[in-house]
Amino acid sequence: MKQKVAVELGMDFTLKQFPEDIHRAQLLAEIERFNADPKVHGILVQLPLPAHLDERSITQAVSIQKDVDGFHVSNVGKLALRGETPLFVPCTPQACMELLKRSGVQIAGKHAVVIGRSNIVGHPVAELLLKANATVTVCHSQTQNIADVVRTGDIVVAAIGQPAFVRGDWLKPGAVVIDVGINTSPHPEKPGAMVLKGDVNFEEALPVVSAITPVPGGVGPMTIAMLMQNTVASAQRSVSSSLPAMHLLPLDIQDPVPSDIAISRAQTPKHMRVVCEELGIHESEFDLYGKYKAKVSLSILDRLANRENGNYVVVAGITPTPLGEGKSTTTLGLAQALGAELGRMCFANIRQPSQGPTFGIKGGAAGGGYAQVIPMEDFNLHLTGDIHAVTAANNLLGACPGARRRGTCGPRADCWECLPFLLLSHRSRGSSHF
Repeated sequence: MKQKVAVELGMDFTLKQFPEDIHRAQLLAEIERFNADPKVHGILVQLPLPAHLDERSITQAVSIQKDVDGFHVSNVGKLALRGETPLFVPCTPQACMELLKRSGVQIAGKHAVVIGRSNIVGHPVAELLLKANATVTVCHSQTQNIADVVRTGDIVVAAIGQPAFVRGDWLKPGAVVIDVGINTSPHPEKPGAMVLKGDVNFEEALPVVSAITPVPGGVGPMTIAMLMQNTVASAQRSVSSSLPAMHLLPLDIQDPVPSDIAISRAQTPKHMRVVCEELGIHESEFDLYGKYKAKVSLSILDRLANRENGNYVVVAGITPTPLGEGKSTTTLGLAQALGAELGRMCFANIRQPSQGPTFGIKGGAAGGGYAQVIPMEDFNLHLTGDIHAVTAANNLLGACPGARRRGTCGPRADCWECLPFLLLSHRSRGSSHF
């Protein structure tokens, strides 16, 4: 049904089926591949999973930006907090609320009874009803005198997974009933056939209540509609041109101005995960290097391909002043003026430092004073380890000719130490064979 509706709405839908005995690592790798694909805006893990797979770790592997099911712990957590808005609300609870609102049912001030406390329906629908200012009671397997409790509800949401569990005499006259249950029961007139039943005895409830959802044809179709709505919202959010809400760190400007390293160490950097979240960079689009550094994947360019280009300002050819105000300091100061002072979306793009600062033959490339990259010493010396990687590769290549001169390797050696050298050597002769 999900696929049928998605196709009818013009969405690209891919049903990815795996063997029942798929290894957990393989499934997680597939999810990560979809997380990183900018053309995918929603990922749905169909439950239940085979017994050997941990449901929680699999569902939590889905990027929060593509969690259209609303099961990510961050979405669930924000749903439970006042003043917080999750990126996505779980589809079935959202469907229950949509049915109530579109039917004109008053929720605020009413007593809502939720039967069932599952993470998929019971808990989140109780939170949504609470946010809508209902007084909420949650019933479960240990609730005493459950019929008496249900009878006090102006709104009853049944999601317990037992056919016809709620009887007609349990319900308050005029109550509104949302039946979430989908259960199979033997057909009363056709031996061997099965029929779908809800958690509420529909025939008994119908004369008592003011409104009730049927099973099938009630909550189910609305759940699919909410899934489609979440997917559209995800796609819109991924290409949104709205500016992110950056929270700037305060500056403690001192006179006289301290040294660069003192300024750098006086400010506690913002965690890079928070920076990426504020900038709208998806979790699958960056790799953390400690707390304060990250590499951003170029796949973000594909996701933002339809966004209007900005302006590019080049700062070049500046001879540093005696105070060290050169290209880096000017670039960072300009970015601070445009971003922090004028409120414009602005990124400073500066090259990774050379080895000059290490040997004291030139200034650092992190800027200076209050216009610098922090942590300054990390940026100047090693950043994410790229320079170390180049150094190691250079040493490896330098060792290969010496090994060949000493006769320790044959002319067509295939030991891994010599492969880089041999590859370069043969390519220089116009051949890619080695």
